[in-house]
Amino acid sequence: MKGVRTKIFLLLSATIATITAWSGLVSAQSRTEPGAYQQNASFLSRRFLTDSKNAASLTDDLLPKADRLYRVTLLFPNGGLLDSTGTLDHAPFAIQIFLDHVSAYENANHASFTLMPYLNGYSLQDTAHAANQRLDLDNRAVRAYIVAECGRYVSANVPGSYVKGSKRVFDGIVLDLEPAGDPVFVAAFKTLLSETRASFDSLGLKDKKIGIAAPQHTDRNPKPDWGWNSSDYYYAARYVNYVIAMTYDSGMKDDAKYQSWMSEQTTRILQAVSGGQWNFDAAHPKPADGVKVLIGLPGFYTSSKAHDPSVENVVHGAPGVLDALFLLKAKDRTSLDYFQGAAMYTHDDGTAESIYARYGTDWAWWKKYWLGQ
Repeated sequence: MKGVRTKIFLLLSATIATITAWSGLVSAQSRTEPGAYQQNASFLSRRFLTDSKNAASLTDDLLPKADRLYRVTLLFPNGGLLDSTGTLDHAPFAIQIFLDHVSAYENANHASFTLMPYLNGYSLQDTAHAANQRLDLDNRAVRAYIVAECGRYVSANVPGSYVKGSKRVFDGIVLDLEPAGDPVFVAAFKTLLSETRASFDSLGLKDKKIGIAAPQHTDRNPKPDWGWNSSDYYYAARYVNYVIAMTYDSGMKDDAKYQSWMSEQTTRILQAVSGGQWNFDAAHPKPADGVKVLIGLPGFYTSSKAHDPSVENVVHGAPGVLDALFLLKAKDRTSLDYFQGAAMYTHDDGTAESIYARYGTDWAWWKKYWLGQ
């Protein structure tokens, strides 16, 4: 009997949790009109650009779902890891397969994706990695190699182009260099972004976009390596088209607290980028360069001290984002205008054997919360 009572208790607990989640869903949807925000993004695994055997099937499976079911128009496949010299650890061998299949789908379905591979790198503050694996962005030669790698993704006409011979090229690049909170690193990072923009422009590629994977917002003083304060966000945003916030790894163990944290993160980041944090004073005017913010929702299942996937996920994070948008709509529509959408940090294709976002769970909640379906 004790075992039966335990099972009944667990069943009731799960049912109550589901009802609570759905109640939050209905409340958030009725107040925020989630369907108004549909230019969303998803990070994808490195397999799309390196797994020559499976890249075609992975891409063909993903595209109709991204296009028709989830309305995810911005796709960020993993473009590779930068070593200490600023060059990729190995070339993206399946890149032409991926790009050709995207081009074929776009032409056949009158669709249009924005493709921006993201390049990973470790800053000097990442003591978990050996010194020869970390990037010294104060080194001009290292920055030059990184800029060159970015160019090889967006142009078929540069030396060593990765996209030469493909039916389309990438629309831009995303840089994900972590941890990024150190003031010296932030200054060097802005220099790198400026040099990347200048390189694109000199190649006649003014339409190519630049994105940054930005750390979570923090007000701590002294500032930790893993966070950016409002000033970091405001000034870094002047160099890019997309600020993609890594709003996860909060260390939260409570659903409600995580939802509240996501609401606060969304509000603070949007007001930082827009200048609303300072009431748009003379030193912080509204940006006029078209920069947009994507707020991250974790769709991965790796557990760590900082990340509990049963707490940090789409079903708990999305209502927090939508709550913030609702409040900004009432009190700060200017900052709200810089919101682009949500970015799902899936890192993978979502197949059944994957440890990352599943189509039947995370993506289903994405549709319910984010698209109002």
